Amino acid sequence: MKFLSLALGLNLAAAVGALAQQPAGYRVNLDFARVVNDRVKVVVQTPVMQEEQATYVMPAVVPGSYSKKDYGRFITSFKAFDKNGKALKVKNDGPNMFVISNARQLARLEYLVDDTWDAKQDEQFIFQPGGTNIDAGRNFTLNHYGFYGYFEGYKLQPYEVTIEKPADLYGATALPVRRESATRDVLTAPDYVTLADGPVLYARPDTASFSTGGARISVAVLSETGAVKAADISRMLRPMSEALTKYFGKMPVPRYQFLFYFPSLNSPLSSEKGGYGAMEHSYSSLYFLPEILDPERLQSMVLEVASHEFLHMLAPLNIHSREIGDFDFRSPKMSQHLWLYEGVTEYVAQQVQVQAGLISPAEFQARMKGKIDKADSYGPPVSFTEMSKRILEPPYKDMYENVYNKGALLGLLLDIRLRELSQGRQTLRDVLLALREKYGPTRSFEDDALIPEIVALTNPEIGTFFRRYVQGAEPLPLAEYFGKMGWTYQPTGQARIKAFGKLGFAYDQSLDQFRAAQTQADQNAFGLAEGDVIVAVDGKALNMQNAEQLLRPLVEPTTAAAVRLKFRQGKGPVQEREAVPREFEVEVKNLVETVPTATPAQQQLQNALLKG
Repeated sequence: MKFLSLALGLNLAAAVGALAQQPAGYRVNLDFARVVNDRVKVVVQTPVMQEEQATYVMPAVVPGSYSKKDYGRFITSFKAFDKNGKALKVKNDGPNMFVISNARQLARLEYLVDDTWDAKQDEQFIFQPGGTNIDAGRNFTLNHYGFYGYFEGYKLQPYEVTIEKPADLYGATALPVRRESATRDVLTAPDYVTLADGPVLYARPDTASFSTGGARISVAVLSETGAVKAADISRMLRPMSEALTKYFGKMPVPRYQFLFYFPSLNSPLSSEKGGYGAMEHSYSSLYFLPEILDPERLQSMVLEVASHEFLHMLAPLNIHSREIGDFDFRSPKMSQHLWLYEGVTEYVAQQVQVQAGLISPAEFQARMKGKIDKADSYGPPVSFTEMSKRILEPPYKDMYENVYNKGALLGLLLDIRLRELSQGRQTLRDVLLALREKYGPTRSFEDDALIPEIVALTNPEIGTFFRRYVQGAEPLPLAEYFGKMGWTYQPTGQARIKAFGKLGFAYDQSLDQFRAAQTQADQNAFGLAEGDVIVAVDGKALNMQNAEQLLRPLVEPTTAAAVRLKFRQGKGPVQEREAVPREFEVEVKNLVETVPTATPAQQQLQNALLKG
């Protein structure tokens, strides 16, 4: 944890005066300009309570996340006061609920909030895009549900959040904001659900924007070393955004805000438990991704994650069940349709990229093969609808990431089947857009009614597909369905690959050196022995900043070009050797290949899926 200064207080007379003019709802005050021990003091002027006992709820789970968070555990020194400043009795009911007695007299809450990013990165660690960062004078990552909650029965009251901040920090958000001065912002939302849906990234301003499909797309970036710029990210995102405009016909939203935090490669904020990724919101998404200096790999990473999050504009923003539309932050009932919200979203994100030429058909195929590999790691198949409904419980909670793997494959197979049954007249896109037209952001479907509705929109045989592979647990018919589009699938098969041999690399932080690892001199083309220090690659000195760019081609060569290495054994003299990748015949698990000569029907379906 960072122990940076902060002192926050609210003059009681000012609070009482403000209360007299207060409209119905919540008025929240945060002071990011003064921080004590890495904590922020929160002051909440509360709605008028009608009950003698009121329960203030901090979320246990939030939309877009499928694991327990328990944000209440980051709150300390919780106090409640009446309008005269007299303390009211408060007791805890579990980690997320604060029960206040004599609540009809309640006027104000005060408490301290710790950030989640600095917490111990154990099994309870909150994935950074769903958490909070308090880095005084530099960054405040404001996911609202980490700072304040709501009173039971008063979740739909309006919120006004006043933020005092350093003058050189800019708060990027999709929420309405009044920038009253260089040091004060006021955020507004009609209810807690809307407020929680609009994170804010406070940082020194680095922003860019563009328009496409009738929507204004904004980008805000915090890069720890300054290596990544908003203008660069904006250029990367624009073709993808234009591809989505083509897919939708027009953008489903009038505005969208991308919020990016790029930690350095050796940042203390990064770890195995935290990882990297993003979290979607209706009109924005928040990213925690590593600074990568190689522009091509940076772009590939950004598009891979952003295309998925951006597509959540469709589901669940415009297509969602009542469990999502009226989310219970305290004790959520989960929807059975993660196959749609995450799986189909992931498939369409890949399809949009390949149709727009942002990735090649070979790369699309390789990504699908990778998803098969990962899906296999989850053991025997389970019902995806059952897993989804019980995703917060063991053993299902450990299966969540499979929604991006098997879920995406379900999307691909469903798209193939829809096209086949309709002779190409109906696609998965058509079904999604029809559902969007019927429901939209403000109307929810009943959870049990969605699959029957999709069957009614399409073909009775689609009901069989759902019963067998989505609601049921039958293995996916990969060979059969891939064959329809001119691909072959084998659980195991022989393939020829290019490689420099068995070769890996490890970083010795104490010496700031990269060493050959998991190899022997006779196992790689350079004759590197275990522990040899890599000095340079093709004349470029190797360091932490360029390691990804220089070492990746040695592990996964994409051409037959020669590579020249400088290295040394221990403290010995520097040696230099050149080698070219060799061809190896290997046994490949889940081998997916394109047939050499596709039939007209196979080629037609492949073109429709991958070229649009």
